[in-house]
Amino acid sequence: MAIAVVVIFIVIGIPAIFVSFFGEANKSSEPINDRQNSSVWLEVSARAQPVKTQLFMYDHNSNNLIEIDIEDYVIGVVAAEMPASFHIEALKAQAVAARTFAVYNMRSLAGDGCENYPEADVCSLFAHCQAWIDTARMKEKWGNDFEMYFEKVSDAVESTRGQIMVYRDQPIEVLFHSTSNGFTEDAGEVFLRSLPYYQVVESRGEENSSRFRDTVVVGFEEFIEIFNRSYPRSGLTAKNIASSLRILSRTGGGRVDRLRVARIELDGTDFRRLFGLNSADFNFRFEDGNVLINTVGFGHGVGMSQVGANYMALNGYDHIEILKHYYVGVEIEKNRSE
Repeated sequence: MAIAVVVIFIVIGIPAIFVSFFGEANKSSEPINDRQNSSVWLEVSARAQPVKTQLFMYDHNSNNLIEIDIEDYVIGVVAAEMPASFHIEALKAQAVAARTFAVYNMRSLAGDGCENYPEADVCSLFAHCQAWIDTARMKEKWGNDFEMYFEKVSDAVESTRGQIMVYRDQPIEVLFHSTSNGFTEDAGEVFLRSLPYYQVVESRGEENSSRFRDTVVVGFEEFIEIFNRSYPRSGLTAKNIASSLRILSRTGGGRVDRLRVARIELDGTDFRRLFGLNSADFNFRFEDGNVLINTVGFGHGVGMSQVGANYMALNGYDHIEILKHYYVGVEIEKNRSE
């Protein structure tokens, strides 16, 4: 992820964290926000302070520290993290999420900044903070549609200028992902701790997404080699593999909580990371000397599903309704200008 004073966004892209349309981390070894290492906000009323409009970002493309206006930063995040073809209300929701992430992390607003780059508030690496691209890369990405999509993304950002998500008057830690399995997940099932605004909620209309279902095929020997690298005492062999893989429990959002592989019991998030799976909602089949791992969804499942947000927008929901659906109990507030 995720962004004292008030003034950020999930996936069929990414992490931002997140992730966004991209990757996340596992609950046994990562902070709650796979895009940044967060801390508790200072007890400063967000409503009482003017907004700071500049932040420092480490740009991985140029390898430079850039000082940038927060609204210009949000344009670059939305362009990188969500397809510009999505409905304008979904883009607005992504903009508010991206802005919230930035505000939560800004050191000038009592945030912790980017732990990978201490001089920066955020970085442009999607797997750590949020993805961000400049106009040159937008032109490469969108080609002949650049002007149309740039205007659309800019409109989404401008129409939500200053808006962020708060819970009990504090900006929230922002998580989002590409595609759910039909339900989101409690953050505590994926990361180190729960947060009250990350609960299991239904996320409809994602079945036709290109990343909703996937199958990873791994030969028995390769599967054993990969698994035994991390768990050398597993006792897993080609003879017992088909009888040794057992899903023991699932989370409230339908993802694998615990499973057993021969002598080893582990978290579904650890197994997902080990085999580079799209989702922790998976099951197994065995066929012709191969393990077929079928997954549903793309991403960690916590927070806003980008595909689900687009479905809601196409069905008449505005960006505030979308955000309040995925981030339970939050309010959308607008910051004061300096």
